[in-house]
Amino acid sequence: MTALILSAVLSPFVFFSSPLKSWQNPPRAVVLLQDAIYPFEWAWHRSVHSLLSGVKRYGYLSNAAHENEDLRSTLGSMQSRIMDYEEQLLENERLRRLLGFANRSEKSMVAAEVIGHNSLSQFESIRISRGESDGIRNGMPVVSADGVVGKVIRTGFKFADVQLLVDTDFHIDVLLQRTRVRGVLAGDSGRISKLQLHKRVEIRIGDTLITSGIVGGFPKGLPVGRVIRISYETENVAQSITVEPWVDHRRLEEVMVILNDDQELEKLIETAGEPWIKESITGAGGG
Repeated sequence: MTALILSAVLSPFVFFSSPLKSWQNPPRAVVLLQDAIYPFEWAWHRSVHSLLSGVKRYGYLSNAAHENEDLRSTLGSMQSRIMDYEEQLLENERLRRLLGFANRSEKSMVAAEVIGHNSLSQFESIRISRGESDGIRNGMPVVSADGVVGKVIRTGFKFADVQLLVDTDFHIDVLLQRTRVRGVLAGDSGRISKLQLHKRVEIRIGDTLITSGIVGGFPKGLPVGRVIRISYETENVAQSITVEPWVDHRRLEEVMVILNDDQELEKLIETAGEPWIKESITGAGGG
């Protein structure tokens, strides 16, 4: 390549530094010789020029490739930092909502992180990161910023299992917020809950259900769910209300445990025994 560059630089001197005395009237033979040599000179010049251009382009592309690699690495790092930042914002927003909910309540509460889900055992449940060492006991209500989650059904020293609102064995006394009619809501199919009311009770799609505060340990007025479907029984005496809970337990990350005992559940546990509760939670799906 060095030889090509040198020849490109020196070739004009080779062709034009002849011992001719004057270029105004050169000999005919010299003119013919120069005409014959010119195409080769032009081709040589173009080849060298193209080669040099190619070398320059290669250098530019190589530098651009290195710059793109550096930019790609920087972009990946920035995207990772942005994702971490967005996740922190979402977590702060959830915790802020939980804190606001706790501040509005007159009851003492303990915050907990959801560390596991279990839908294979007798109970539809989640596991939280608080237990007996934090003052958690069986029957205590569990809520989130959106509303009712469930209640503690079993405790360990550093964890607790929470029976969810959608569990088929979960029942809660509720009020229709608009009409103040009472009813008992029961879990159904792991995603929805059911409510049976007399056919004369006025109810609409979209109506909100809240806790009545009478039984179950839940304070009055907590959001429970909204009506999404109304159907009538075959005897046309009652209407079956399908309720979608406000809380989606599949997306729960943090909850609040209300430090308020459920006397009815305590009596049930005293009668059935702690081993029955443990077997119900861990029997099919494991703890």
